Amino acid sequence: MIKAVWTLAGVALLGTAGGIWLLVTAPLGSEEVTVQQAETGTPAAPLLTPGPGVNLWRWMDVSVLIPDEPGMLAWPDTAYFDDGSESRPALLVVRDDDLADSANRSYASIDALTGKIHRSEILDEHLVEMELVLGTVNVSAFDPATAPWPYNSDPPPPSTTTWPSIRPDPATGMYASFSQGVSGYSGTPPPWVECELVLGGISVSNGRSHAFVGLDPVSGAVCKDLSNVLPEDLAAFDRFLEREALCDLQNAGC
Repeated sequence: MIKAVWTLAGVALLGTAGGIWLLVTAPLGSEEVTVQQAETGTPAAPLLTPGPGVNLWRWMDVSVLIPDEPGMLAWPDTAYFDDGSESRPALLVVRDDDLADSANRSYASIDALTGKIHRSEILDEHLVEMELVLGTVNVSAFDPATAPWPYNSDPPPPSTTTWPSIRPDPATGMYASFSQGVSGYSGTPPPWVECELVLGGISVSNGRSHAFVGLDPVSGAVCKDLSNVLPEDLAAFDRFLEREALCDLQNAGC
């Protein structure tokens, strides 16, 4: 069964249950079409236009095409230089056959500003598929005007298996997660002020802007912090947090 398809002029890369296949199509007017299995080498990077079964993932200035299947994952990471003296934001791409056993895992950490692969560890059985994915790495500035939800268009339906229940489209470079805080006092606690201390909620970041929404533990009020959001991200971040406040914090039946 075909799981994913990448396309570019004259070439289609197909992901199947048995591996990756490289379909080389002849130019218009040619009488031959050749199909062969890709075993070695890294193909030329296709345009970043996802087809059926493929998602575009972004973190800061880096985009990559990733097949929409359980074994392929991506999330923000930190890349450290060899001497450990400096770090860079990175996008971690993972091919994992068994989430409970890291011995079956391959990964590559991609610099989120330059597209350089800082470190990688790829098993032989994942080599072809990972090379095809890494061959789509592209460095480009983010364009809020053409980005999907929550920048534009409608939100996706809520999930019953994930938290937060509605996630930003990975093509926006926004990543959301549940955040849990811990507090304590050595003496008498200060007077309570609404929204000054929120112990749990949802945080979201795109590497440049960061925001949070949660519930005040005393009053139950919705507490939203957009103070670290850039002007060009403000509407999208507010739209996402408002939706999450309704769906996850107030059980509005989204």
